[in-house]
Amino acid sequence: MTMKQLIVLLAICLLGLEAQQVFAQSDPLEPGRQAFREGRYKDAAEVFGQVAQENPQLAEALFLLSRVYFETPLYDEGRARRTLEQALEIEPENVEFLVARLEQYRVPSWGLLGDRMREARRLDTARRILKIDPSNAHAHEELGRVYIRDFWRYRNAIMMPSVSYGYAGSGRESDDPNYDDLGQETFDDYLDGTAASNPNNFAVINPNEVFLGDQFDLGTLRAQGVDVLDLSRRAERAYQRAVGHLEKALEVDPRRRSVYDEMMQIYVLKGEYEDAMSTLDVMYRFYPEDPDLWRYLGVANYQLGNMDAANRSFETAFEFMERDERRAYEDLGLFLTRDEKRQEAADSVAYRARYWASQDPRFLTSYNERKLEHYFRLTYADLLYSSKGLDLRGWETERGQILIRYGRPISDIVLHPQEDGVFSARQAVVGAMVNSVTSAADDSAGTMPITIDGSQSFGNVYSTVREAFEEMNSYNIWEYGDFRFVFEDPFRNGEYRMYSPSAEDMATRVNSFENDYIRITKEIIRETPQRYEYEAPGRQIELPFLISSFKGDGQQTELFVNYGIPLESAYDPSAEMIEVNASAGTFLINDQREVLVERTRNIYGLPTNQVMSFAEQHLWVDTQEMRVPSGTHELSVEFETASGQTVAVQRREISVPDYNQPGVILSDIMLAYSVEQAENGAPGGAAEVVRKDLSILPAPWSVYSTEWPIYLYFEIYGLDLNAQGSTDYDVEITLEPKNTDRGVRRVVRGIFGRDREGVSVSYTGSGSQTEEYLYQILDASDQETGLYTLTLVVRDNATGKKSERTQDLFLE
Repeated sequence: MTMKQLIVLLAICLLGLEAQQVFAQSDPLEPGRQAFREGRYKDAAEVFGQVAQENPQLAEALFLLSRVYFETPLYDEGRARRTLEQALEIEPENVEFLVARLEQYRVPSWGLLGDRMREARRLDTARRILKIDPSNAHAHEELGRVYIRDFWRYRNAIMMPSVSYGYAGSGRESDDPNYDDLGQETFDDYLDGTAASNPNNFAVINPNEVFLGDQFDLGTLRAQGVDVLDLSRRAERAYQRAVGHLEKALEVDPRRRSVYDEMMQIYVLKGEYEDAMSTLDVMYRFYPEDPDLWRYLGVANYQLGNMDAANRSFETAFEFMERDERRAYEDLGLFLTRDEKRQEAADSVAYRARYWASQDPRFLTSYNERKLEHYFRLTYADLLYSSKGLDLRGWETERGQILIRYGRPISDIVLHPQEDGVFSARQAVVGAMVNSVTSAADDSAGTMPITIDGSQSFGNVYSTVREAFEEMNSYNIWEYGDFRFVFEDPFRNGEYRMYSPSAEDMATRVNSFENDYIRITKEIIRETPQRYEYEAPGRQIELPFLISSFKGDGQQTELFVNYGIPLESAYDPSAEMIEVNASAGTFLINDQREVLVERTRNIYGLPTNQVMSFAEQHLWVDTQEMRVPSGTHELSVEFETASGQTVAVQRREISVPDYNQPGVILSDIMLAYSVEQAENGAPGGAAEVVRKDLSILPAPWSVYSTEWPIYLYFEIYGLDLNAQGSTDYDVEITLEPKNTDRGVRRVVRGIFGRDREGVSVSYTGSGSQTEEYLYQILDASDQETGLYTLTLVVRDNATGKKSERTQDLFLE
């Protein structure tokens, strides 16, 4: 660098320093801003406070001082608000100041009244902002939040304005005007909150004529004539307004991260998952690695039936999640007993894998539907039931945990027993004064109306503060069919808890014990820790199947699973193929919930030469073979079309015999439609199987036409060889109408040996091997239709021992 260049550079630096000093002198707030940026908050507060004293009309100094007390470790909410209000007195239309006020009023207050007042002030501030700046994202988000809360309150809310009980002669006669008789205009005004409800307008029910064993049984209340006011129209208006404001906030500022959470919350509340997907597409552009994005995509895809996409979405969410949050999705604590929790602690990964395998309703799919439902419930609970005031995630709250155990309720109703609106402290105070003045002279005991829970009311003025809060209480009732849960929100702040009557109620009210839902919930959880019922995405069909087991090599058993796929009655038998793309699978699961064997098959068209036609059904028949260990297992046979519109899942516990035992043992009976000699060891048809040089067309169910021959294939093991090196055994096969007699009738029939219709075959056989592979054809053409019992008995004449198999069979 030359001397000239160095001189020029020094001159520029000196000019910049001088300019900075001049700017600092012209802007007295700059030193405070610099201190704020550097984290020297006390210095910043001193500068801003000094400038505000020297320049009382400099609103920005007060605004910056407010920020110090609101955003830093020097937090002082009162000082922050006072200085900000002073700034707004100077510049009442400064949008930046108004937005700061909006943020300050979002801090939770000391209680219900404070929260309600802050909510009203936020609403007023947001409207002021929009008058000045109609596209302000902060204000639109705030209004969206307000209307979300309204939607929460009224989306499934009802009121019972007529539930006041009185006796004849009490001054509240049954001929008083009924709420239903009010005009439509008054009704609409009431919904909009422009007209207060008047208790004198509501009918009275004689408590001697109405028995309320459970005050939360809404069906019974309706049946007994209680007026129930639906608030869904108000909820719909709130929904439209909330979405409108939130969409506007994103339009102005698509990087406002919190708006996506709020939009997802209201979409989930309303069930608008298509709209949710559109919003999540926008979120993906700006937050592609946000775990919440992928959780929300999992929820939306799951509800839209896109299971593969839902599974991928949740798995992607786990990749981006913090460890603590992911642990919540892995935890099984709600479902396990103490002993099971100890087992899980020994090897959590293996135990959880076995647990979810035991809950999987379909093994044919690449995802676990029960696990996806669990992920959905966790995210749903976190979206809707988190408690910011208590710093609890949704899965930590009482409602969230009930939802995770039992899923979404059949009916979810919010009940406002009487009044709807903001609680008035003045009502409580005046009520207490009225009570103290009139209690001594009150001679009308027993004539005042009582509310649904038994507490007395005096028009709109409450007799005690406790009763005033009781009148404010709202209840969230979750119906699951055979049981229900009731939560209460006594402070109307959205912090619901399990409902339990007070100690005073327990002592004075007949039905309080029956309404103690803390007690009831414990009993329900003990008897039913969780609930999940699989629902097929499309049409669910029955898939008939029969199993036959035979001795295999070594310790294994050969298992044949013969199944039939029901066809539409309109299929064309002249066509070579029925056009369908599908998957079929058979899965064997042991008592440790491990999949021992699986056989899956992709089906590209169903050959019509594998169709068997019955009186009311056409079945496409097929067989899966597997080698399995002996013991008790669960067999799952599954089928699904490629579109997912047709699904079948059939499960059955089976007992696989151990054929490596001494003595004569019969295999299972394989029912078949044909048995022929296999040429060159190849099956004779597409649906046939080869067993010991025989080509067999197995039956998927035990239904035969009387016009068909009945083929039986069976094997005998463990025959003794006599001195000549040959076996000697008897075979007896009978097919007779199933004996459905019971008790004395069965004994009498046995004593008198009453003949029964049927078919029987018996013969003596011999051979040079200890095992035999046999089949038999039965002619049932002269038999009546109905249910029959097939019995196969083999007796080893060398030892006198026998083995027997029975199977039901239906002739049509």
